Amino acid sequence: MGSAAKFEDLLTLVGDRGKWQYMIFFFTWIEGVLIGFHHLSSVFLGYTPTHWCSTKDISFPEGWTSDQQKSFSIPVDDEDNYQQCKMFDISSADIAADYDSAVASRTTDLVSCSSWDYATDMGWTTVSEWNLVCERTALLSTVQGSYMGGVFVGCLFWGWASDKFGRRPSILIAAVIQIVSSIIASFSVNYIMFIFFRFLIAFSVSGVFECGFVLVTEIVAPELRTPFGIMTQFPFGIGASLLPLIAYFIKDWTALQLAISIPCTLLISFYWFIPESPRWLIQAGRFTEAREILKNAAKVNGNPIPGDDELLELIKALEDKDETVVENVEMTFMEKFGEAFKEIGMLFKTPQMRKRTINIFFSWLVVAMVYYGLSFNTKNIGGDIYVSNFISGFAEVVACVVII
Repeated sequence: MGSAAKFEDLLTLVGDRGKWQYMIFFFTWIEGVLIGFHHLSSVFLGYTPTHWCSTKDISFPEGWTSDQQKSFSIPVDDEDNYQQCKMFDISSADIAADYDSAVASRTTDLVSCSSWDYATDMGWTTVSEWNLVCERTALLSTVQGSYMGGVFVGCLFWGWASDKFGRRPSILIAAVIQIVSSIIASFSVNYIMFIFFRFLIAFSVSGVFECGFVLVTEIVAPELRTPFGIMTQFPFGIGASLLPLIAYFIKDWTALQLAISIPCTLLISFYWFIPESPRWLIQAGRFTEAREILKNAAKVNGNPIPGDDELLELIKALEDKDETVVENVEMTFMEKFGEAFKEIGMLFKTPQMRKRTINIFFSWLVVAMVYYGLSFNTKNIGGDIYVSNFISGFAEVVACVVII
């Protein structure tokens, strides 16, 4: 049997579009659905309900209804809605027993709320839990900001880690972090704890998804890389479509966070079903391990392959493997830091690369701003928030199918 000229030829030998590839591909869909949950969960976890100043510390005359207490204490705006951040300064006033007389003598001075009451038609959210309203509204943005920060850091770290240590170890470690951090986040006792574990969730999500994406593209035929790459986004739409359904029945933030975290335990199955990338193993010089994985791939795909020794020779004879021997030279921290950015510099090395890189960066920036801007503000565009989010998620499913 002739020698393989490159890795793709060896992959064709064991099967580059068989059951083995599809099995791994569909297992990566688990993370795709979970990303749909976690990326957009703040729409419901951080929903800002109708709120008004709490009147529990004010001593009202006996016999007043709750509506009278509220109307007496809180001014209304131009649309006859109760103001959400101000109330009348009546905490130290003597309130007449007769409601009409009390209203007539009430002060017009306003003070900021010190605590709030919340409508519960959307459940008890993180906003209700930690009073992320009025002067504290900026903290709500920090919740989602910390999540996206985790995505950003995760993209940088796991890209490096998967090249350094392999796709499989990176995926498994990120999966463990995701399972643990997502469940612990459900029991956060304060705002700082919540945003910290949301950061870890996003950080780990990047690792599982992106390393899985790379793994899939490395084990399929070149002509399947584009459709497989596109279809890795398909389960994201499924997760985004399922999220409003889950949130409709589970409204309180603790229970909802737990509900979208428990499915993360399915990632444990990756230990048995997600192999290392044989391409990465060959480039790392771990030929025997690559042989065993390729043998298993051929077995699952039903393809005949040469004996162990001959297959190992084919692997070692690949022309596209890295033959350069790198000396183990001790480097300073700054030298290691500089080396880490060399690959980024290559994106701007030539005029053509600069043009393409800037174009892609700008396109991703605009797409992300528009997509997440609309997704996180569905409550402000009118209509039912659950229906709006379902349509938004399902549009992703349709888009993936259409562009293939």
